Amino acid sequence: MSQQQTSILKQVAELRCTPAKIMRAHERREIVTEIIIEDLKNNGVFFRTAEGYFYFDNSNASKLLPIEDDSVELAALIKERYGINCAERREYEHIFSGLRNEAHVRGQEVEVQKLAHYDADHGTLYISRFDGWVYRLDGSRIEPVSNGTDDVFFLDHPRWQPYELVGKVKDHPFEDLILASANFGARGDLSAADQRWLFSVWCLSQFFGSLHPTKPLLLVSGEKGGGKTLSLRKWLKLLFGAHADVTALERSKPDGFVAAVCSSPLAVFDNVDEEVSWLPDHLAQLATGVNFKRRKYYTTNQEVEFQPKCFVALTSRTPKFVEGRDDVLDRTLILQTERRERFSPEASQLGEVLKNRNLLWTEMLHQLNRIVRVLRNSEGEIINCRFRMADFAAFALKAARINGQEQMARRILGQMESRRSNMLLADEPIAICLEEWLIEPKNHGRVVTAGDLYVELAKIAGSNKIPWPYQSAQALGQRLSHIQTNLREQFDVDVALDKHTKQNLYRFWRKGELGQETSYAAFVAPQENSTGVAGNAGYFEA
Repeated sequence: MSQQQTSILKQVAELRCTPAKIMRAHERREIVTEIIIEDLKNNGVFFRTAEGYFYFDNSNASKLLPIEDDSVELAALIKERYGINCAERREYEHIFSGLRNEAHVRGQEVEVQKLAHYDADHGTLYISRFDGWVYRLDGSRIEPVSNGTDDVFFLDHPRWQPYELVGKVKDHPFEDLILASANFGARGDLSAADQRWLFSVWCLSQFFGSLHPTKPLLLVSGEKGGGKTLSLRKWLKLLFGAHADVTALERSKPDGFVAAVCSSPLAVFDNVDEEVSWLPDHLAQLATGVNFKRRKYYTTNQEVEFQPKCFVALTSRTPKFVEGRDDVLDRTLILQTERRERFSPEASQLGEVLKNRNLLWTEMLHQLNRIVRVLRNSEGEIINCRFRMADFAAFALKAARINGQEQMARRILGQMESRRSNMLLADEPIAICLEEWLIEPKNHGRVVTAGDLYVELAKIAGSNKIPWPYQSAQALGQRLSHIQTNLREQFDVDVALDKHTKQNLYRFWRKGELGQETSYAAFVAPQENSTGVAGNAGYFEA
């Protein structure tokens, strides 16, 4: 403790011992609070942020301390520096209130970061080391700087364990210890190697959250024994250390989900097999960057707004929560695992990750620096693709350039679209009934309205005992608009708008048969002459 700090501590102690006949208790508390605030301002900065109030302590390893009544770090600072224990409720509460007021009235407005921040304007990536230091990557150098450098401030959870950059990494421990943990199976057109590549890109994308205002969800699905939980548990322990782990989702507590995704840059929910009524809506909100609003605890009507910046992964054997939810599936990367034939103890595998954590971080930091270099060289470039999560696709395609794999990346992203569509349409009665409907050659390329389809598909559903949830032609039309992109993965589809009736007209073929029928122009022009139909939107790309 410095001489100045010793002097402040002595001054506070003397004030608190002032007899009541000389100074009343509330006056003592007021003066002590003013002294503490002034001393803290001399040694740091108060912040007002979207996530709450903070004090940035320059004199204590550049730590960012939350000004919250349950903050252990703040309580420790007040006790160590000023001799006031949080158990002394009236004294401590007065000081806490004063700190919060100071941050609210005069605190600087900043954005608080967790884990990493990418400054796209300057092409620089900042990654917290969780000990008051930060690695700054500019595509050429990896440089340790103190927290707060370049006005980038990190809030580190007390349980996150520091790591450090070590010498050159000869082997590839990330591939062996992390990516190989899940036994990805060759399902459809995606090989095990394709899925490992997607998993690795999803992992690395978490360091570039500013490039992902819409964040991809990750679903790892498969029977038990395929390593789906193990792979994500290893990833968490690599990032944050021994205390990090997957989370069990409590179906009766949506606030627990909100708390998890708002307090961490990464949340992994394990074994999400049961139907959870609120989960699909929450996942859709999270993926699109929508804020969560909740009543503040212990208040009647005070509302608090939470802004999550979290990447989310889920493991499941039977992912019922995505059934029929095209809005969720469109924002989800789906990886599938198969049961292993041989197993090794999970404890020893997790131990290997922790033992080699510095090596893993070193390999990863160098890979991230290569990605930064690509991003700097492609500044201003706009990438167009058909992948629904365009932010992730653009990042993945640029990251693939490091090894000259951009074409491979486009193929994998395209095949992921097919996988999502197959999952969505597997139990979709429209798709099932369309397969039956197209058995009749006369229906190939036939112009139909939603009303026509409603009558004919409902009849097929009844004959084949297929559940038919659509109660009207309008309901069917709305569902068709939602799953139109997915239907094109299984069928060739043309859509046009009737100018007079203002309703869509549809044509369907079995996949690959569109070229055998009349062209889209032939579909539109003759109809317009006889019935007034005008082709307004031909979505299928021949």
